[in-house]
Amino acid sequence: MEKCLEINSAENKTTLQQQCSQTSLNIKWEKCLDDYENYTKEYIKQYKKSLKGNGISLSKYPYMKAKSEALCEKLNEANNQGLLTEKQLKRKSKTLMKILFTCGT
Repeated sequence: MEKCLEINSAENKTTLQQQCSQTSLNIKWEKCLDDYENYTKEYIKQYKKSLKGNGISLSKYPYMKAKSEALCEKLNEANNQGLLTEKQLKRKSKTLMKILFTCGT
């Protein structure tokens, strides 16, 4: 009877460790998605201003675009490894669609 309790305790401990690991991983990717959304918003804002001839935006928007694309690539790699949840994939797709509809790139 004690062995069963020990096994169950070990299994529970392993399950708890896996859940904690998964939670911290989800938090990491949520932060990455937040950054991706924020850089994308700023990129779109600077892109629109640059189309109107704003010189400062002309210099800022390529940086914002590059940073946004780098974060997107990082998220693509995480997706290929199966690290993103369905909800996170939807957030990524929604942000990508904003870029496509606004900038056509």
